[in-house]
Amino acid sequence: MKLIIDWLRRIMLSETDVMADYRNRIMLPVGIIALLLMTIFAVNNLLQGRFDVGLLVLFAQAVILIVVLALRRGKPSPVPFGVVMVLMLVAVLFAVVRQGILGALWGYPVVLICYFMLPRRLALPFSLAVIVTLTLFVAHWVSFVLSTRVFATMLLTVIMINIVLNVMGELQEALMRQALTDPLTGAFNRRRMEEILEHMVEQGKRRAPNNAMLMIDIDHFKAINDRLGHEAGDQVLRRIVAVINGRKRVVDMLFRIGGEEFIILLLDTNTADAFAVADDLRLRIERATMLHDQKVTVSVGICAQHAGRPAEDWIRCADTALYRAKRNGRNRVEIGESD
Repeated sequence: MKLIIDWLRRIMLSETDVMADYRNRIMLPVGIIALLLMTIFAVNNLLQGRFDVGLLVLFAQAVILIVVLALRRGKPSPVPFGVVMVLMLVAVLFAVVRQGILGALWGYPVVLICYFMLPRRLALPFSLAVIVTLTLFVAHWVSFVLSTRVFATMLLTVIMINIVLNVMGELQEALMRQALTDPLTGAFNRRRMEEILEHMVEQGKRRAPNNAMLMIDIDHFKAINDRLGHEAGDQVLRRIVAVINGRKRVVDMLFRIGGEEFIILLLDTNTADAFAVADDLRLRIERATMLHDQKVTVSVGICAQHAGRPAEDWIRCADTALYRAKRNGRNRVEIGESD
């Protein structure tokens, strides 16, 4: 029971919606197919004298047509998807009253479609509501025995849908991690840094920024690789990232931008505080056991963000300060000069 509760809580609280970016693209062909299939049933019901059912199907088609035309033009649906789902549920319940168990069969595509049309945190309670409501209608208008089978099979359908969505969500998160992080160290990669810097630069145009960049380079890293091999070099990289992660705040961001180069973005941090952080990191790395037979040190360049300065200039400023730290003897921190 606890496993089920945790599973439901994870779905309801999850910020990830794997269908969000594809909802309109999915609903367009689904809507067109639904229009074609529903035409057959509308005509059949009208020819057999079931005018109420036929007119209800035509009304549902009209709503779906409005949605399809809007999506076809690349515009948002004028009818909220939630309203469409409620109308579909009403149509299914009406079909149960008039056609018995045959009408209940429409509940299965309705449950499936709701996961395409609604955010998952809404689709789950809606689909469960569909199951309960449809089960009660079948029990009252058709047969209690059949209602238990409808309940069991529809619940299994919902469970399978959510299992598939869980797997898709995990795959999506894995792909995002691969696209935005360095596989060796787990730090963000250059691509992610460029996205963050672009956002920070835009923010800096609206209000005065108070952020700092630390550019870190491992001293004599090539010599470590040449003498001990790349496996030792990889070990050093991972341990340095571990030291940095143990010191930086949650809001600060670490990026690996080259073989042995890293950038840390310190948010809401002035130059004096950034220097204190950088020097503390330098000392922690120097004192840490990176290799069994030698100390590993880093050089750090600091540059504050300035309003109106593009990301390239900010990086260049930190890189110049890093070069000065290297030139002045390594294992030190230098502050970039303001323009």
